[in-house]
Formats: sequence, C-alpha cells, structure tokens
Amino acid sequence: MKADIPGGSVASGRDGRYRPIVAFLRPGATLAEYEMNYVSLLADDFALRVLTVGDTAIGGTPEGVRRLKWPDEFTWKGRRRSLLNGLYARFFGRRGHVPGLMGALRGASLVQAGEAASEYSYQAARLKERLGFRLLLSASENQEILAHRDKAHEERIRFTLARVDHALAIPPAARDRLVEAGLPPEKITVIGHGIDCDRFSPERRETSDTIRVGYCGRFRREKGLAFLIEATEPLDLDLVLLGDGPDRSDLIHRAHHRVQFQPELPYGRMHNFYKGIDIFALPSIPLPGLVEQFGFVLMEAMASGIPIVASHIGGIPHVVGAEAGEGCALLVPPGDTHALREAIHRLAADPSLRAGMGAAGIARARKLFRREDVADRMRRVYRELLTA
Repeated sequence: MKADIPGGSVASGRDGRYRPIVAFLRPGATLAEYEMNYVSLLADDFALRVLTVGDTAIGGTPEGVRRLKWPDEFTWKGRRRSLLNGLYARFFGRRGHVPGLMGALRGASLVQAGEAASEYSYQAARLKERLGFRLLLSASENQEILAHRDKAHEERIRFTLARVDHALAIPPAARDRLVEAGLPPEKITVIGHGIDCDRFSPERRETSDTIRVGYCGRFRREKGLAFLIEATEPLDLDLVLLGDGPDRSDLIHRAHHRVQFQPELPYGRMHNFYKGIDIFALPSIPLPGLVEQFGFVLMEAMASGIPIVASHIGGIPHVVGAEAGEGCALLVPPGDTHALREAIHRLAADPSLRAGMGAAGIARARKLFRREDVADRMRRVYRELLTA
C-alpha cells in the first residue's frame, strides 16, 4: 500500500517496499562524494535522486548522479560552458540556474536543496507549491546570509526561507545564520557531517624516520597553503600536498625541495593518504565573504589518529573540539606563519604529544562524526517532514 505523503508519489524498491522519492540538488562545485557516502545509507528507506549542474570543483561526479544540461552546452578549455547560462547570470543576476528542474523534481516527496542564498534553492522554492513536495535546506554558510546582497537577491532569499519546511545545519554557526535571516529555530536541526570510521582508522599506519606533514583538498588561496609551505621550509620534515586546484602552479613555484605534490585520489582510497603522514595541517585564511565552514578533512584525520595543526577560524574550532578542550589539535591565528611553524615544530618534536592528540581525535570522531549517526539524524527529519 502506498504511503500518504506530500506529492503523492512513491518509488518501489527491489524488495517490493514503496519508498518516498527524495531529490538532492547540488551544483557541481559543491557536490562531494564524501557527502554522498553517508547520504547513500538512506537508500533503504528513500528513493534517492541526486541532481547536479556544472563541473565538479575537484574530482569526478559521484556515481549515481544525474547531471542536468543546458541545451546549448559545449566544452571549452576542459570545462562545460553555456551562453544561455552566462546571459542568465549577467542580465538576471541568477548565477547557477538549473535547466529542466521542473521535470527532474516531478514526483519527489522531499527536495533537499543547499544554501538559502543559492539559485537552485530559490528555484526549488518556486516549484514547491506546484509540485507538492516538502522543501529542506542543507546549510553550511557561516557568514551573514542577507549581508551585501542587492535588493533582488535579498528578495529571492526571503522568498526561499518563507517556503522552507526545515533546514539541516552542518555546523552550529549555520544554524545561527539561518535564524538571523528569519528562519525559526524550531525549523533547524544541526547534523554535522559523517565519515566511515571503520575505513578511516589508525590501523596499519606506515612508519618512517622522517616526520611528514600532510594536507589534502583543494589548492585554493583560502586554504592558506602558501603559508604552510613557508612555515615548513626551515623545519627538518617533509610536506605532502595532495589534490588539485587553481593555485597549483603558484604553489609549485613557491615550494621548497621537501614539498611533495601528489595527485588527487578517488574518495574510496583517501584513507590511505592518512596512513603515510604524522601531522595534518589545515592553515585556512579568511577571504571576503568566505571563511572555512567545516573542514571535512579534519574528521578524516581525527578518525585516522593524526594530530592536527589548523587555523582558529570559522567552523574549525567546533570540529576539533577546541571549545570543549578535547585536545585534538593545535590552533593558530590564520595567516601567522611563525605561529604555524612553532605549532608544527612542537608536534614534530614530541611523539607523546602526537600520540595523545591522535587518541583524542579518534575518540571525538567516533563519538560525533560516524556516518551512521548522521544518516540517522537525517532519517528522523525526513520522516517527520513526510508525516507532518
């Protein structure tokens, strides 16, 4: 028997059970396999429909994702382009418009969009009444949502928030920003992110006589990698940078002889990276309108038993438990090369300190960041929305 749910549509699984259709909207630049890694655990209870548009910021599109295309789309310099998309952004100020969204969302009982200020969230809000689904946001924004917007964009944000049934805040700061923008607190649940703590674990660590400091992720200015290269140059250790991004050429030019660049890995193999390092570094810096929101890699490092040196900025103190004094990381002022060097040197010179911080990280990751627990929190919100 079909469940009585918004939109009146369900999907049948192989076991014959009916599952409400849940559609995820993610622009390619923020679509991440690590998020899909815990979202996929919901597939037993919901029929997942993951939709994206544009190119991914780093890595390929995760398996099972449907990429929507502009009718005039073409490839130029290795990236997908659309004149229609460009005109839409330039003349209407609506960057990130998703083509063909109505057809893609038809039949969904629940639509999970992203940030309140995103164009695709606004599009979903406009389609909500017509298609009859519940609207859920997934928010990481830790800056003021309505600040520095033109009047038209502010009106679109308010339109979206007025139609949101609930929001999943990744860090607590995102909840605060949503409340400031006008979303009632009772409509927000903080869920965090989750990882596979069985795969990211301290077992079978590689050993070496040389201390290795590691970073993995995007090579972008806001990650502060230029400061990390400068900070480690006088130290007797190796620096391993894994990933890719627009700053790669500049970083290679700045690198000293003990910097090793490694190509990005498929997410299914990322746990191997942490087996080969002794200290993880995330020296993020603030840019106008952009501050580190969470730092997913911090969870992976903690679960792997790796002590952390990171900037005291954005969502980083929350993730590493600085407010609770859990001792998983040494935090330094962003952009302070001397403080960053001193923290790395302190950890490199003290094996017992590394071991103690690593153990504290393992405990925190397993307590707060297990993907099964995050999926359970999402599942409860979904069920409450679909039966309200």
